[in-house]
Amino acid sequence: MKRLWTLLAVLLCNTANADTFQYLYIDANEGSASGGHVAVQFGDDVFHYQFKDGLIRLFKQDAEGFRFDYRVLQNRTLHIADVDVSAATFNLLQDQFKLLFWQQDRQFKQLQAADKDSQLLEWLLTTTTAQPSSRQITDKSLKLPGAGLFFNDSDFAPVGQLTETHGDCQTKASAKSILTTFRAQLALQHGSGFLQRRKVELTTAIQHLSTVTNGTKDYRLSERYTDLLTGLLALRVIEEMRPLTSDACHTLTGPEGHLDPQKTERLNKLQQQLMQSAQNLAVSKRPDWGYALLVTMSRLITLQQTMQSGQWVFVDDFSADSTVIAAEDMMRFADELSVQRKKAETDWRQYWLALGNTELSEQHYSQLEVTANRYHEWLVSNNRQTLRYHGEQALPVKAINLPTISLPEFSSQQLQQALHRQVLDTQQLTQQLEQHYAYHLLTRNCVTEIFHTINQALGAETQQRLGSVIDEHLNIVPFTAFAMVKAGYPVKHITVLPSHRQQQLAKQYEQEFPPLVYARESNIVSASLYDYNPDDAWFVFFTDDALLLRPVFGAVNSVAGVGQSLFGLVKSPFDEGQLLATGMRGVLMSLPELAFINMRKGSYKFLSPDYASQENLPGK
Repeated sequence: MKRLWTLLAVLLCNTANADTFQYLYIDANEGSASGGHVAVQFGDDVFHYQFKDGLIRLFKQDAEGFRFDYRVLQNRTLHIADVDVSAATFNLLQDQFKLLFWQQDRQFKQLQAADKDSQLLEWLLTTTTAQPSSRQITDKSLKLPGAGLFFNDSDFAPVGQLTETHGDCQTKASAKSILTTFRAQLALQHGSGFLQRRKVELTTAIQHLSTVTNGTKDYRLSERYTDLLTGLLALRVIEEMRPLTSDACHTLTGPEGHLDPQKTERLNKLQQQLMQSAQNLAVSKRPDWGYALLVTMSRLITLQQTMQSGQWVFVDDFSADSTVIAAEDMMRFADELSVQRKKAETDWRQYWLALGNTELSEQHYSQLEVTANRYHEWLVSNNRQTLRYHGEQALPVKAINLPTISLPEFSSQQLQQALHRQVLDTQQLTQQLEQHYAYHLLTRNCVTEIFHTINQALGAETQQRLGSVIDEHLNIVPFTAFAMVKAGYPVKHITVLPSHRQQQLAKQYEQEFPPLVYARESNIVSASLYDYNPDDAWFVFFTDDALLLRPVFGAVNSVAGVGQSLFGLVKSPFDEGQLLATGMRGVLMSLPELAFINMRKGSYKFLSPDYASQENLPGK
């Protein structure tokens, strides 16, 4: 009777200002969350906890991207429960997840910044005192972003250690033309000695840097130093009228990148806007003005080159750690990749054709630059036999290592003391994170943290607002947790979105003779719906739709996993044991099949949203 009154209260509450959030259960598969996964969705935002570096962390994704990632790329079926709640309850839950996400994100960024400070202090000790460092600087963020557009590491290396960069970016004349104008305008506005005064100002600030952050930890030593150093290099570009590096830009030749009078007019207006932005940045007080100025100057130069040559020239905006596909994978996944190539070409043409009819803002130009980079990468992939698959960015961040052109005036003792304090600070932050977010398979995982956050948000009113309190300590398995949600929360509708392979199988069963489809698609040798993904462990049979034959298929899959492990053992000296680890993971995924339990389903690494279109995947 008490439960009935509680449910009635929830229903009455929901009739006025009602709202709905989604509880998602994702089937198991090989890879991350191999035992299944859970998440909650509020509007277009999905929140879920994941294991990373020994910790359980809260992540936020847009709903469309989350569903595509799990349902298509990871080939998992999604089970979605629509939970009816009042608008007030919806807001309490959404605000709690948002708050925890931003708090946790801030804490991890503090740890990253503290570690960057430690690396910088070690580098300064090595550079200024010739004391050996206990480690090399490997953090990609402890570099000078944007400086690589105009400088190479070899520009600051000793004679004899020069390395050549290769590319077709030749902008010497364009750089001289546009930077001469820029320098003249700066002199006109701020006096002929402006660049020299600004350089002295920055150099003095570097020399007088303190190892102690005054009053706040939001602007760390490493950030202050790299910002000042980047500003110095930006001024040096203006002073020397430096061209872009040979690999910093590309040209779309032929009719595809040809300018007409309308496009030229739009680009000319944008160049005037960028010139004004560059002048403002040169005297700006914002910390990252140097990086912003480097990016702006690179675009000014490529625009100048574009209008002088009549062909579209643009800055390379791929990151240094972009995902690269080798020729072997390009051939194996040719069908999937061809769809993405057509999409890249279509996107580029749409932006390019719209250029003559649209007022060109910096944001629109950035999108144009991204689409040009993606399309150009496909054009050159045939000759290069590799493809930068992911990594385009709205702002180019081509970086270089820290040069020793200007150093703080720290003594060896100051650096050692500061490093000692910084190591202690980093250790303390690490211990705090481990204490708050340590992962445990049974007591702190993606399921327990979801319900802990829900109960924390609603407190003593959880029963009244949701109809029941699901104890996070008693529900550690995604499947059973979903059953508890269906039984306890005010769920109005359940939606099942089949995985990509199951969706395509259903279509084939409708169009062809079912036994023939099953025989063909049950194994990776003859399957038309799956090409072996190297990220998956070796297996022979799919068992997610083979309940009766699952132990037999599982035995064959286990043998395949053992075979891959043995081959990986032989190969381990050459691949650091990666293939061995993959083979052992395959054995672990196959053993449950002997007991009629399916986990592995295969994955689709190179499918795109256009290949798995909304028409093919209803319910996205």
